[in-house]
This record gives sequence, structure tokens and C-alpha cells, in this order.
Amino acid sequence: MNRYTTFPTRTPLHVWTIALLILLCTACNGPQPEDLTAPGVSLELARYRKTRYQNIRYDLHFNLPGNRADEVTGKARITFTLDKPDALIADFRGDTSQIHSVVLNGQQTPYSLTDEHIVIPRSALRKGENTLDVSFTADDQSLNRRDDFLYTLLVPDRARTLFPCFDQPDLKARFTLSLELPAEWKAIANGATARTDTLNTASGPTAGTETSGSGPARTAARAGSQMAAGAETTGARKRISFHETEPIPTYLFSFVGGRFERVTENRNGRSISLYHRETDPQKTAQCPEILGQVFHALDWLETYTGVPYPFAKYDLIVIPGFQYGGMEHMGATLYADRSMFLENNATTENRMARGSLIAHETAHMWFGDYVTMQWFDDVWTKEVFANFFAAMIVREQFPQIDHRLNFIRSNVPGAYGEDRTAGSTAIRQQLPNLSDAGLLYSQIIYSKSPVVMEMLFTKLGPEKFRDGIREYLADHRYGNATWDDLIAVLDSRCDEDLAAWSRIWVDEKGMPTIDMTRHENRLRIMQSDPFGRRLAWNQPLQLLAFGDGNATDTLQCLLDGPETELVLPAGTCCVLPNADGRSYGYFRLDSVTSEYLMKRLTGLPDDVARLSALITLNENLLGGTIAPQRFLRAMIAYLPQERNQQLFTQALTYIRGCFGLYYDETASPELEGALWEIAQNDPDRQRRIMATQAWCGIARSPQAINTLYELWDDERLANRMLLGENDLTNLSYTLALRFPDRAAAIIARQGARITNPDRQKQYAYIAPAVSPSASVRDSVFRSLLDPANRSIEPWACTALSLLNHPVHGARSAAYIRPGLEELQEIQRTGDIFFPRKWTAALLGSQHSEAAATAVDAFIADHPGYPPLLGSKILQQADLLFRLWNRNAQNRPTSDHTSE
Repeated sequence: MNRYTTFPTRTPLHVWTIALLILLCTACNGPQPEDLTAPGVSLELARYRKTRYQNIRYDLHFNLPGNRADEVTGKARITFTLDKPDALIADFRGDTSQIHSVVLNGQQTPYSLTDEHIVIPRSALRKGENTLDVSFTADDQSLNRRDDFLYTLLVPDRARTLFPCFDQPDLKARFTLSLELPAEWKAIANGATARTDTLNTASGPTAGTETSGSGPARTAARAGSQMAAGAETTGARKRISFHETEPIPTYLFSFVGGRFERVTENRNGRSISLYHRETDPQKTAQCPEILGQVFHALDWLETYTGVPYPFAKYDLIVIPGFQYGGMEHMGATLYADRSMFLENNATTENRMARGSLIAHETAHMWFGDYVTMQWFDDVWTKEVFANFFAAMIVREQFPQIDHRLNFIRSNVPGAYGEDRTAGSTAIRQQLPNLSDAGLLYSQIIYSKSPVVMEMLFTKLGPEKFRDGIREYLADHRYGNATWDDLIAVLDSRCDEDLAAWSRIWVDEKGMPTIDMTRHENRLRIMQSDPFGRRLAWNQPLQLLAFGDGNATDTLQCLLDGPETELVLPAGTCCVLPNADGRSYGYFRLDSVTSEYLMKRLTGLPDDVARLSALITLNENLLGGTIAPQRFLRAMIAYLPQERNQQLFTQALTYIRGCFGLYYDETASPELEGALWEIAQNDPDRQRRIMATQAWCGIARSPQAINTLYELWDDERLANRMLLGENDLTNLSYTLALRFPDRAAAIIARQGARITNPDRQKQYAYIAPAVSPSASVRDSVFRSLLDPANRSIEPWACTALSLLNHPVHGARSAAYIRPGLEELQEIQRTGDIFFPRKWTAALLGSQHSEAAATAVDAFIADHPGYPPLLGSKILQQADLLFRLWNRNAQNRPTSDHTSE
């Protein structure tokens, strides 16, 4: 089956002509305000405002009703200075009915609302300080409202949906905030609380409106916790005022209001509060450990950077159903409940993952908040720093972990997962308008960039790197910077031309394909560019040469051109490339090498070499050089012998991936038996937990499915097998799909087991997606096409993935076309990760030829599709295409043609 590798493009000649005329006019006359008000925030508008608007302050007030059906109204006072009178262009994504008054310098002023911008003519403004007062109704899009709590999430360009502003990262401002809200609610914001006033405005008790029904179409509209006191409010109100913040960009402004419990700890003169809605005592008992990880991260970063924590406070709020793992709002950092409160069967790896997330968000206080990227094309700079330093921060907290292995595992497989695809992107990409900024977020940014940063760290050495980071922070304190600013600082400390190195590794997409050929005792190593640009990625390469018996030799070379050559030690029978895991690319193996490594994995001399071999073998499986059945049986043989916890986990990940993609019914009993043996009898508790979870994920035989039901049905047996509440919830979905005649009873029983109100709402929302009725599932899918029904994005993605469960076979391929047609609206109305996660939920479990054909047809029918959005489709369809390309290659050729 022929597969497209990219979306076809079609640019009419008249478009180029108009673009050239605009460019010529702009070059001659400079940008005019009327030319800058396209929807979103264009780079041209951002540059225009940066050179004109200074000393910006926001004084904001919001009225938060207890009833989520009521509007949130607000007032914004924006103070700024002009060197000379100039037009005012502020951002506000709403319609004219949402703007109630506009007052400039104390006078009602004429304005226009044009394509998401409030425009006031030059004649109304004056040199020096100006004050703009706007009374408005906020849009609900970024308020994330539930029955008895809400939170703002404005990254990357959503502040303009909440209040009028200059919504670009390089116009940092100081914010003052006041909130009017129900007396029973708590409120948290970037600034510390200045005062709380009781308001005598109650007109009697009011109650939050509940919408009846269940499933995504209804439950999303009413999802939220009633907590112990329920959703009712007394009608009493209060006003909380917050201190002014340090200079921050609009995307980091944030507040949370609602029913939350508060836990506070004080250490070394610093006080941190954690707000949550958890009701499980086993989980709330984790609060001291969570806060301890925050304190540790803050102390480490202060020591490393030489900069004391640069903001007035650090509080954190744990949000049910939060879109991301965390979000680095200074003073009001948000975390997902699923990331913070761990199950009672949590492993050391789970605890370290939580610590890494906390370290990541805390590192952002210096890298992203204190020093912010100038434009979102450099958004990766804040993410690479956060991930790179998070890996350092957790080392002291988890000394029992091999952190070299952890760094490789945390970054390389995820980076390969997107970089191997036709949808690969550069680390730094062009961004003409902030409306597309959310599409820049990817595994390339989160996983590949730390690998590249480690190369940079190695080139400079620890001390020069740290000193360069300190200079960078000092040069741009409370300001903005670019990647090129950092490279300039580090270049002065390095003999190599870092700018030239960066142009390949940062500004170009993809990775090299590295092949090895041998002639007698000479090894020829060649790198090629899969995109045909003839690029060469400069990097060192370590190889391990295997001789007779267990003899090994370590070889080093530099890949700085199309090819290089090495002399092998006498008696070499096989060579493992990238033995130290520090190089990056697709290391394509010949059949002799791959077979040698699969047979001798446990005999490789060190843990890093085994991990590198595992990753390389998996990439060759997906690259088509290793047969799935051979790979799976090699992993089944290897797994029980591997005693390193991290390698064991990585092997389980690859086993599940291979089995799920290339399902082999003949291998199912062998794999189930191997995992069950470890789950039942391994002396190590954590290995038993991971093997049990993996076994639950791959169980396919009738015997295994029946055992799965017994595990879920008997809580004592589930406890003995170390299954937690999340495990049992996920099992209930699987069992409802596998036993359609018992589905209603399974869902009812699991729903009764869940005691936390927020998780009850989550379960009621998702459960209809596993209905045995095709008409019910179709109605769930249709409901997800309405933005109002997918406002809690993690829940929506779980429901969508279950609708596309492999048990439905080719039938679920019918969801692909309408699901992809919705993707542009998903981008417009959803948050930054939603397009990627929506596409993954839609395509991740699709294995049928009908599914591959549906994606193909969509690509063919959409020439000129937005490239950044198209890359998400190509990335998530990659495994589906690889499966059907392999199937097509293996399909027997007919000896005759049918008539």
C-alpha cells in the first residue's frame, strides 16, 4: 500500500504575488496598525508593540460566581508608557457584547474590536503614561470551570481569552489582582494574599447547577467535586486582594478558586502551601513527601544558579483532571492529581517520576519565569532547561537509581518516537503567529532537546557550563532571552563553533541513519540524511567490539562527515554501536549483528550497553530489519534474567509495544505465561507490580481474560497481586469490552468502589465509551466533537482511546475521518497538548488496513494542510503506516490477475 510521507502543498501564484506586495509596502513604510490586526498575535504585531509599549502594569479584578452557569465578569486597568503618541492594539478574543466599557485616560474613547484586537487610534493617546480601563465578560475557554472550583491556564496565548492584554512573552508586566468569590472558596494566585474582605451581598443561599445524565455529552458539563460539603454555597461573598507580582509574561498569570484543602509546611524560613481535593487518607498522607521534593528542588536550584528564589512565594495546587503533568505559574504552580498522589502500589520509579515533575516545574521558576523566551519559537529553551536540570535535581533524592540509565530512558526513546517519523520537526521552528505556538510542543522539545543539551554540557564541562548559565541569568534577570543569547555566552567558553553546531542539531529536523559495513578487519561507518538534504550530524560515537568468548574492546570515533573508518581488533565477531548511549540516530543493524545482540543481551558487559542495545534493537524492529516474532521471543527469553529494575521496565515497555502493534496469537500464551510467572513468584515486589500491570495489558487468551476477571472481581486477590484503584478502574474498562454481556454490571460495581467525588465524575464520563452498544459508542464519539463536552481533556482522550480499542477492529476506523476533520477545531479550542493527544487517542490503537487507508485519504484530500498540525498526524500515524507497509511487503504476490 502506497503511503504519503508528507501532506501535499498547493500555493496559488496570486498568494505569492500578494505576499510580495505586502512585504514591499512594509519595507517602505513600516507596519501600520491596520496591517497588524490579523487573528492571533503575529510576529509583526509583537515587534511593533515591543518597540512602543513600556512599563506595563495590570490591575485586574474578576467576579467569580458560585454557579458555574453564571458569567465571570472583570475589570482591567492597563497602565503603560509611550515615547510618543501611537496607536493602541490590545488583544481580546471575544465579541463586542463581552466589552462593556472602554475608558482611556479617564475618558470614554472610541475603539474597534477587529479580529481579536481592541484598536484605539493614535489621536486618543499621549506621550508618557497612559491608562486603559476595560470592563468585560471573560470567555470560559481558559477558566476551566467545574461545579465548585476553577483555574486559569493561559499558555501560550490564551490570556487574551480571559482579559484584554498585550499577549506576547516579551512584554513582561507586573500584575495586581482581586477576586470576588463565594465565602466558602479558597483562592490562590501568583502574588501573596494582601487582604480578605467580607462582602455583605448575600441574597440568600445559592446552589451550583447540576446537569443530569452521564457520559461525555452530559458529565463534562458538570464535572467537578462536591467535596464533603457538597456544591452548595451560602450566598455569602468575599473579596481577596493579592500583592503585586514581579515582572511576568501574560501566559504565566494565574489564579485558582474553589473548595480545596490546604497543607502548609515551613522549612528554613520558607513557607509553602499545597492545596488539594483528595479524600483518600493514603494519598493525602503523601503531602509531606511532595512538599519535601519541592523544598529540595528550590534549594538545589538556588545553589546551582547562585540566584535566590526570584518570586515572593511558591504554592502548589493539585487539580483533578488537569490537562498537563504540571504548569509553572510562579506562586500558584498547578499539578495533575494523577501525577502527585500515587497509588499504594507505587514503585520507586513512580516516586522518582513525581520528583522529576516537581523538579521540572520548579526549574521553570528560573528558566521560563525569571528569564523568559523572547518569542515562542524558543519555547524549547525553557523546556530543555527544566528537563535537563530536573535530571540533576533528583539524583540526591534517589541515590539507589542509576541516573545515567534514567537520563537515557527518559529522553531517547521518546525523542526517537517522533524523530523517526515523516512528521519529524526541528527543535526550533519558525512561528509567524502565536495562534500556532501550542503546536510547537512535542517530544522533540521535551526529549530530544535534553539529549542535545547534554552534548553541549559535555563540550564545555560542568564548571564552564554552570558559569555560563549564571551569566545568562544575570544578563537577562526578569527579562527575555533567545537561544542565540545563550549560545553567545557559552561560545566564549568553548573552542568549538557552537553556533555552527547548533544550526544542525537545533534548527534542522530528523536524525542521521547510521550504517556499518565490514571488510575483514576494517569497519566503515556511514551516516545519511533520511530527508535527502545531505546533512552531517557532528557527534562522537563509542562502539563495543565483541571477540571470542566474553572479550570486548571499546572503540571511539568522531562522526563529522558522511563516513569514517575504524580498524577492528583481531577476532572481532560483532560490533555494538552507541555503546555508551551518548550518540543519537537510527543505528541500522545487519541481520548478523541484531541476532548476536538478541542472543547475548544479558551478557553485555554493563547496564548502559544493554540499554543502548535494547533501544537499538527496538528501533530496528520498527525499521523493518528484525521480524516481530523474533524480537518478541528474544525479549521473553531476556526479561526473567534481567535484574536491573530500569532495564526490566524498558524491556516490558518494548514487549507491550511489539505485542500490541504486531499481535501474534501464537506468541500470546508464551508471553502471558512468562509475565505471570514473574508476577506470581519474583522475590522483588516492584518487579511483581510491573509484571502484573504488563500482564493485564497484554492478556488475550480466553484463560488469561477469565483470570483477569477473577483478579478484578476478588478484591483480596487484587490486593495480593498488588493492584491499585487505578489498575482496577482500567481493568473494568478492559473487562467491559471483553465481556459485553457483563459490561453493565462491571461498570456499576466499579463505579460503586470509587469514593472520591472527582473520580466518580471522571468514571461516569468515561464509562459510556466501553458500552457494548455500537449506537451508544457512536453517540459518545459525536458528543466529543462538541467542544463543550471535551473541556476536561484527559478524560476526553481516555474516552476516545477506548472507542478505538483494538477489540472493535476495523469498525472504529469510521471515527478516523471525522476525528481528523475536527483537529483544527481541537487546536483552536483546546490546550497545547490536546491536538497531539487527541490524534494519539484516535490512531494509537488502530491496526487495520481500513484505518491506514482512512488516514491516507485524509492526507491526500488536504493539500496545503497546516504543516505544524499535519506533523501531529504523521507522527501518530507512523506505527500504523509501518505495520501496513510491513504487511504489504510480506503479502504473497498472486500468480494471476482476477478479471
